[in-house]
Amino acid sequence: MAKKRRAKANPTRGVSGNPARRAQQLAARQPSPDSRSGLFESLLGTAGDQWWPDSQHTIIERLADLPAHSPLRLENAVVDLVGEELWTRMQTETMGFHWDQYLASLADLVHDEIQIAARTGGQTDDLWRMLHGLAAMTPPSSGEMLRRDPGLAVREAIKDTTTALAKAGIAPAWPSEILWATPAGEPLLLADEYGSRYALLAPFSWGGEDPHWYCWDIDRCTGDRVVHAAVFASPEEALAEWRAAVGTHAAPASTQPAPCDQAAARDLLDPLCRSDLLGALLLGTESQRLIAERFRLRQRARALCESFTVAPAPRPKQDLNPIIDDFAAWLRDRDDHRPEREDIATLADAWSRDSGPGYYACSPHRIEHTVILIGDGYIKKYAEAILDLLPQWAEWCIERTGLAGELAERARRAAANNRWDGSDSMDLRRTE
Repeated sequence: MAKKRRAKANPTRGVSGNPARRAQQLAARQPSPDSRSGLFESLLGTAGDQWWPDSQHTIIERLADLPAHSPLRLENAVVDLVGEELWTRMQTETMGFHWDQYLASLADLVHDEIQIAARTGGQTDDLWRMLHGLAAMTPPSSGEMLRRDPGLAVREAIKDTTTALAKAGIAPAWPSEILWATPAGEPLLLADEYGSRYALLAPFSWGGEDPHWYCWDIDRCTGDRVVHAAVFASPEEALAEWRAAVGTHAAPASTQPAPCDQAAARDLLDPLCRSDLLGALLLGTESQRLIAERFRLRQRARALCESFTVAPAPRPKQDLNPIIDDFAAWLRDRDDHRPEREDIATLADAWSRDSGPGYYACSPHRIEHTVILIGDGYIKKYAEAILDLLPQWAEWCIERTGLAGELAERARRAAANNRWDGSDSMDLRRTE
């Protein structure tokens, strides 16, 4: 298979199709991680962070009348305040986007500002609430951080600040304890008609206060990718927003969510419960809302998974050989067509990382990304031989999933367009 890949690919080729694999490929193409590696230093937060102090002071300067006595309103205000600044910097800066380290550094600054205000008689209420808003939206430690854990940094800042205020004779204003939302019921799950896009919803509250629902929009067409996340007042509100984003063909109003078992929820949220190098990489196409929710979507995911009583199980590794054999036999029986096994194997590998029935999900989005991944990653004549199989592959998947009607026709039309034109669809949140 290696002989068919593009030789000496430039740093951006072969990584544009599958966002999950894009991150892996970009990381793999860099020099070994050592003190001289610019990428590794950037991921660790040690390079490109010269703009952090100015950015963080901008956030402090915008503090004004942060909500009190409502954990959710405070958390929302801080999420929006920090998210707006991060989004702005993504449009103007080129390095330094290790947000976990940025948040830990921001907590340090708020801590220092409170200490100064306590010594000089300045105002501390907004700064105190800011620190607690950061704590509310920050995931707890995963034990896998490369440098400073932001959750630990925020907790330490609150502890030290509490001591400093007490020494200054200042009674801390609301809140008096760290605010973390916890699950308030069972999660719900709704899949689109193709079986590759999911709305996972879960109720949360602060000990019964400020009940709300959190919804993750998870797209498995391109890996385990969260393409949107937000707080909603009800599951109905969350699902209406999700259906509008996915589209009426794939997510009709007639479909209703079902209770989500712990194993399924853990499987969907597992990438959010880990912190590693790949989790630090941004694609550059995230929406402003997704950037703002970057921390909170992980906090809610970990809070939900930590409430489960079912122990996590390793995801089974997909064995492609039976899939390759099955498709090859289907081709022989249908058209007496006998392509190279290597071409089938390449298509099968590019198609999905799912195991079980989800592997065969045949959405137009998954088809389009497969075209990009193969077209961009292989020498043209070999890529075309592989992609010539795509219409039959889509038909084979349609049979195995029972897809019918307009949904099947949309998949067939996407598969018929099986040549890559050199462009890349960069929209993370797609309408099917």
